[in-house]
Amino acid sequence: MADGSVLRPDLSLVLERITDGFFALDAEWRFAYMNAEARKLLHAREDFLGVFWLDAFPKARGRLFEREYRRAMRDQRPVQFVEYSQTANRWFEVKAYPSPDGLSVYFRDVTARIEAQQEVERTARRQQALIDFGRAALSGGSYESLVTDAMELVRDVLDANVIELYEYVRPSGTFRVRQALGWERGSALDLADAPLEHVRRAIENGEPFVSSDVRIEARARSLAALAKVGILSCVCVPIGSVRDPLGALVAYHPKPRTVSAVDVRFVEALAQTLAESARALESNRRMAQVLESIRDAFVAVDRELRVTYVNARMASFWSESPLDMIGRPLAHFTDQFADDGISHRHFREALEGDRAVTFELNFTERWLEVRLYPFSDGVAAYVRDITRRKTEQQRIVALNLDLERRVAERTKQLELANKELESFSYSVSHDLRAPLRAIDGFSQALVEDYRERLDDQGRNYLERVRKAAQRMADLIDALLGLSKVARAHISMQPLDLSAIAADVAGDLRDGEPEREVEIEIEAGLEAHGESGLIHAVFANLMGNAWKFTRKSPHPLIRVGRLPSGEFFVADNGAGFDMAYSNKLFGAFQRLHAADEYEGTGIGLATVARIVHRHGGAIRADGAPGAGATFYFTLPGSRTEE
Repeated sequence: MADGSVLRPDLSLVLERITDGFFALDAEWRFAYMNAEARKLLHAREDFLGVFWLDAFPKARGRLFEREYRRAMRDQRPVQFVEYSQTANRWFEVKAYPSPDGLSVYFRDVTARIEAQQEVERTARRQQALIDFGRAALSGGSYESLVTDAMELVRDVLDANVIELYEYVRPSGTFRVRQALGWERGSALDLADAPLEHVRRAIENGEPFVSSDVRIEARARSLAALAKVGILSCVCVPIGSVRDPLGALVAYHPKPRTVSAVDVRFVEALAQTLAESARALESNRRMAQVLESIRDAFVAVDRELRVTYVNARMASFWSESPLDMIGRPLAHFTDQFADDGISHRHFREALEGDRAVTFELNFTERWLEVRLYPFSDGVAAYVRDITRRKTEQQRIVALNLDLERRVAERTKQLELANKELESFSYSVSHDLRAPLRAIDGFSQALVEDYRERLDDQGRNYLERVRKAAQRMADLIDALLGLSKVARAHISMQPLDLSAIAADVAGDLRDGEPEREVEIEIEAGLEAHGESGLIHAVFANLMGNAWKFTRKSPHPLIRVGRLPSGEFFVADNGAGFDMAYSNKLFGAFQRLHAADEYEGTGIGLATVARIVHRHGGAIRADGAPGAGATFYFTLPGSRTEE
């Protein structure tokens, strides 16, 4: 294609106008022609014509350029390739066409395309590296191996010669090197005087610190000292956050260089994964402490029902070490329960049903309570020894059976006692009343038929006999009434106590219309109880108040309820001495003489019995000459509620 020295003028003009570089070599491998674009790309001298091409470009010797040119001439076939030119510091796409007279070479600058392709490949490698690193972090490996992997990745991707990982010492707020790669012996930084300003800035700001030339770094002038150990640029990325710093990952380079934002983000992603792994390990450590401190035995299994974690209590239960149990099938342990596989099925039920399951298990004379809680990766089980509780439950069951037997016996005895009481009541009603009626009747006959024959003393004796017999009859009636209260059936119903008290007050006024007694009854008094029995309570209490105010100049009876919910019946009558209050509610107990105030001494005992049978309580307050007040509670009152 070329003669000895130059090309034809018209061809030379065409070659000068094309955008590709072009040169021609003769059969002796000497330059015969080179266009202006080629001279510009290759930085060629003006006197290159006639010069052996490897003498003009010695950096091409032994490389792809020489090998491909020789192959084209040897085979007399065109060749095409892409190679990096150390002479031009560029990537060239080359096409060489041989002829018997020499070689014609066309080449173009494809540096931008190759670098873009390389960047795509680097990005893909970074992404795959991050994916692999993330998987390693999730696999549960040691933090030390994870740190080493992260540092190796940074060194490879950033082409850095030194990598350091600093950890933050929380109590003192200082930094220390946890691990380092790339330092040669004798060239490591003296940690006592190490320039850590870049580490501190990155951690305090929570952002990467990037310096392209530490010798002129205005933000951290102490970094200039790194040049003494062959470090001229650095990238420092914090691990953790400003609020919760964990350390920093640092990459050093021996030359001034500008680190791309993509590379910085890559290191940040590694640092973030390290931070999350460190927090997860710390969380797991604390969780392990909690699980080791609890009283329950604990085991966790994966979705294949293989043991993933046990605490020391669970391991001791099986006389194993925790490490020996991890990874083994759960069935290896549950098969020893001899429960027909029920325990193992409960684990599967909790996992497949995604719900908590609790069951009890008897094993080697011990009772165990097992609580299963499913989670995303498997099932967690808490096992508690409840042998003592089960023993107590069995003892309570035995005691209850014995108690039921005793209650049955006591019930039978009570039924017999009730029958005897009924027989006694019948005797009192019939057998005792007949003699009393005879005594009273014959005494009355003596008074009527033989009055004239008897002197005053005899007539007095007969009157006293009649009164004693009548009093005895009244006592028998009161005693029968008290026994009926003890046996009466109680049907709880809503009651209007104000209406009951008003009805009793009407009866009292009808009995002694000549007396003027002021009676105050609070409206809206309500409770629950047996109507007839509660009527008896008010009849006795208000009847006593009516009786014991007989000598008061302005008798007053009040019925109401305290804010606490207690009902009361109060009067301003004779009152009583609180020293004898313990006798008030006993049968036949009287605090006043019979000739002064009539009565049997049964009324308050009856009241107390009725109130107690309703589940209430009763008490009294008074003073001699200052009146008395009786307080009691019933179901449905505010106190009861």
